[in-house]
Amino acid sequence: MTTEFTFLGHAGFLIGTDDEILLIDPWLSDSGAFFGSWHQWPPNSHLLDGVLQRCHNRALNIFLSHAHQDHADAATLRALSAHPRCTVFIPEYKDKYLRDTLRAMRLRTVELAEGDRAGTQMRMRVFIDDGGINHDAALFVSTPDFTFFNQNDCKIFDRLATLKQELGEIDYYSVQFSGANWHPACFEMPEQQRQAVSRKKVLAKFLNVRSGVATLAPRFLVPAAGPCFFPFLDPALSLGSGTIFVHQEELDRYLTQKGIGNMLYPRPGEPVGEQSSRVPIRAPTADQVAAWRATHPDRWEQGEDTFSPARFAQVLQRRLDSIAGIALPPDTPSIAFNWGPDDADWLLVDLAGKRLVAARQAPVPCIVVKADPRYFALMCGEARWQDIALSLRASLLRVPDVYNTVANIFLFADASNLASSLEHNFSRTQERIVIEHLGQRYEIDRYCPHQGGDLAYASIDETSHLVCPRHSWRFDLQAGGQCAASGMGIGAVRLGPACRAAAEPPA
Repeated sequence: MTTEFTFLGHAGFLIGTDDEILLIDPWLSDSGAFFGSWHQWPPNSHLLDGVLQRCHNRALNIFLSHAHQDHADAATLRALSAHPRCTVFIPEYKDKYLRDTLRAMRLRTVELAEGDRAGTQMRMRVFIDDGGINHDAALFVSTPDFTFFNQNDCKIFDRLATLKQELGEIDYYSVQFSGANWHPACFEMPEQQRQAVSRKKVLAKFLNVRSGVATLAPRFLVPAAGPCFFPFLDPALSLGSGTIFVHQEELDRYLTQKGIGNMLYPRPGEPVGEQSSRVPIRAPTADQVAAWRATHPDRWEQGEDTFSPARFAQVLQRRLDSIAGIALPPDTPSIAFNWGPDDADWLLVDLAGKRLVAARQAPVPCIVVKADPRYFALMCGEARWQDIALSLRASLLRVPDVYNTVANIFLFADASNLASSLEHNFSRTQERIVIEHLGQRYEIDRYCPHQGGDLAYASIDETSHLVCPRHSWRFDLQAGGQCAASGMGIGAVRLGPACRAAAEPPA
């Protein structure tokens, strides 16, 4: 039997032989992810019954790349859990949230360490990015008929050249191409600035896709892992223009202009292969979004308002207590939380001072987070703060408007790993390397201060900005390696003219 290969929508794939089925990140429910804010485009919940039938009388293996709700969907997993020969494979993350969640659902769960192999007719190998608040993984699958490298949301672009040498020929390559972040959509700024920031982020994402294709040289690219649509939020987020949530048409135009033409655009439920559609999936129209909204409930509005300011204060204080022994930079922004119009509807977290203040006025630098009381009620419960943030239901103001890693970790980390995430951020190796640009040698930090991308494999653009291969942060070599958008830097020092024989990048 020829190995089956089916696109399930969003980031989901099905690979099947006579004896076993492998599902990758199946999201086949219609209730939405991140508290009902995100929905698959095109909708794909109608595929669930057929997937269950295809799994009948075959061993069922499921691979989940990470814990985000659009990749590890509880409703889909519950439907699959009744299968008598079901095993869920996950990366062996230091954080055990995903493992513990699956075991609580009584799913047989197997953790795979970096480079581990599993499977019989379909061999799996996992590559892990596990640092701080980032827990994600790429998967390589070798079948009797093809190979598939599913990078997904995992931003290991700095490792692709090495992986290509290990993995050999790749038939199909799938990678995220659309945004999946609350910035800039949820941040207060002029609309013109928001669109400019979005364009920069989209271009950075497209550059990474292009780089991945150039490095891995796959027979076919299958763009996936987005975008979603957001029927209960600002309609502009769903329509694919002026935001980071771009659709396949925009990616197709970019790649075609760059001379890349091996893209496949299968629809949910269709086979992946040479006969797959070469026509990108169009963004939903305003009428299609409205029609969905009219026939589906808004889960957010169904939630109860159980918010208690006193309980929220306790939650915040516990988080501060958990990092009491970690010295934070004195210029770390305070974070102000606001849930109403009155002076009493504010709580201020002084991160550097490790104290909680009932005050409306936040000193600069600061981040102001405004949301419905239900938002903060969720922050008091069992939900992960990063999942709540990805509901896109809050409004944020940064003064000044620069990214701060410590504040971001505080807002995204679980209480159980907040301290370890901060310690990981502060303990990154200070290894220095020497690079060459336009006949000059520069000494720089090897690892990006944002999330640890290996700058030994960074590119340098025509304006002498070194570009991180993971998130495309730009560091100006002519200004000491500073990143204008964040105020962070890589300590670039000009050493003088380059030698004739350039050194190889470090191993």
